[in-house]
Amino acid sequence: MYKAAGVLLTFNNLVLLGRRSHICHNFAGHWSMPCGMIELNEDPKLAAIREVYEETLITLNSENTKFLTSYYMSETDKFVVFHSELDDLIFPNEKAIDFIEHDEWGYYNIQENCLPMPMTENTINSILMLK
Repeated sequence: MYKAAGVLLTFNNLVLLGRRSHICHNFAGHWSMPCGMIELNEDPKLAAIREVYEETLITLNSENTKFLTSYYMSETDKFVVFHSELDDLIFPNEKAIDFIEHDEWGYYNIQENCLPMPMTENTINSILMLK
């Protein structure tokens, strides 16, 4: 069962990543895509799009947000990753409701040696699928 979802936002060969702030219970200090928990009876793709908006104020189109991969976070819970290509280089807005979940944002080349660290192996693998 899907428990959490996120979206890798790309512009050309760049991916938008945020460093999770110290207030986050999971992976504080790690670089990640905008993501979060799927609410009860919520569609995973819509949850991922909602999380992007809550953390960045970037609005995504459901039709342009495509399934990329999924992986297990635990023995029973799965994380689902979607991908959306941006038309412009858009940065998160500090007025977003959950903007404080990240203390830094940036666009990074989609190459293993160009990604910021620390980052989970699952996140790295998901990003490298976009090459």
